[in-house]
Amino acid sequence: METLVVINATRVNEFAGMPLAGGQSALDRVLAFARSLTGGSPDLLVLASQSVPELGVEMVRKPAWSMHDVLTEAATFAASRPDADAVLYLHADAPFVDAELTATLLELHRRYRAEYTFADGYPPGFAPELLAIKSLPNLIELAAKNDAPVERDGLFSVIQKDINSYDIETHLSPVDLRAYRFSPVCDSKRNFIAAERLWNLGARSAEDVTKLLPVHPELLRTLPAFMWVQIAEACPQSCSYCPYPLMKGDPRKLTGFMPTERFGRLMLDAEVLCDDLVVDVSLWGEPSLHPDFSGIAEAVLARPRFTLIVETSGIGWTQGLAESLAAKAGPRIQWIVSLDDADDEGYLAIRGEGKDEATAFAERLLRVSPGNVHAQAVRMKDNEPRLEAFYRGWKKRGDKVIVQKYDSFAGCLPDRTVAELVPLDRLPCRHLARDLAVLVDGSVPPCKHCLVSRDDGRLGYAEISGNAFDDGLESIWNRTGAWYDRHLASDYPLPCGRCDEYHTFNA
Repeated sequence: METLVVINATRVNEFAGMPLAGGQSALDRVLAFARSLTGGSPDLLVLASQSVPELGVEMVRKPAWSMHDVLTEAATFAASRPDADAVLYLHADAPFVDAELTATLLELHRRYRAEYTFADGYPPGFAPELLAIKSLPNLIELAAKNDAPVERDGLFSVIQKDINSYDIETHLSPVDLRAYRFSPVCDSKRNFIAAERLWNLGARSAEDVTKLLPVHPELLRTLPAFMWVQIAEACPQSCSYCPYPLMKGDPRKLTGFMPTERFGRLMLDAEVLCDDLVVDVSLWGEPSLHPDFSGIAEAVLARPRFTLIVETSGIGWTQGLAESLAAKAGPRIQWIVSLDDADDEGYLAIRGEGKDEATAFAERLLRVSPGNVHAQAVRMKDNEPRLEAFYRGWKKRGDKVIVQKYDSFAGCLPDRTVAELVPLDRLPCRHLARDLAVLVDGSVPPCKHCLVSRDDGRLGYAEISGNAFDDGLESIWNRTGAWYDRHLASDYPLPCGRCDEYHTFNA
């Protein structure tokens, strides 16, 4: 039986076509691999956006794609090749696709007559996915009912909607690397750098990465993926579990904010440093209290590869402002409404006044931007008895609920932890590897969480690495790498030794 190869190039960008480690681009490597599988036969199809150049193979181009489109084109392609029984599905920006692992998956797929076969436990890009051609009509119908965007896990997202109806086979990595969240694919500047560094260490196969990644945690720090920014000093509440009042006094009396023009320059600098970024404008203070929140949001959304996160109390918003932004931006703004407790008394004890306003705000946003609004509770001793009721209540309103672990900020706050979640073996801090935090005046600490008690009795940051407006983000990012290097050597700065946030992950 023949194997058809479908290459997904629907969302590739400039990084897929750039020479990697002085050699071929990711796209060229994937094409060469696909040609080796088909023996030069015409059993190869590339699904592409309009920007992808001619590749000398059969191509289908569209200005926009969904998974329904991908599956439909695969089925049309297969219909003209009656001797084929399987489709091997590749991504055009994955330079490490492994021939030996592919052969293993093909043998597994055919031996057990599977409808879907994949590998699990490896980083993205090392293994193809396999589909039985006979399953394509059902998958097309399923995608039509539950259409999914063309993400890297798009095939599985479709199948997951009715997973028990399909015969699925899985090949497991001998070392589970999922927890590293390492992505050596050429879809962003950050991941391109990771791919080059992995290649330069000698990785050529899936087996290589299982040996190299656990002993080279320096690979995990390339460029920022997540940036906290404090745009307003004030907050309408003084929450019982927040260190901010111990840093600045009563936040309800503060008035400072970051001017929109300065924030815009910060975003410009961030775009130069890293082409894609998640920007959270809720580092201390309430974003609704910024006098020009529309301008702040626009400065983020003007960059097509940036995503905005707004963590808010749900209090203080100008009528209709958040709803208008949410309706316009859709998934490019993710809203997190901090509510913490469904019980009136519990909410009052944890957060103070404002529960009705906050709840109404969350419900309004859910109506205009479903799927992009998250009700959040910090799990701690104070609300643990009522947390299940909170979770169930908000799951009925919308499907996104966040239960966040309690953070004592390196022991600066009392221990309210309910469950111990830290790994058995300590790993270098993910926040030092992936995050930047910029305070309202531009000051940048090594990490959002690295607070210490000062001589005046207040809390403050253990160190300031520089000022984003004076020194530039690239310079500061390189400086904060010194803390990460100490983590690699198991030499932890004072707050880090007491912190249990090192294993948590923002983006």
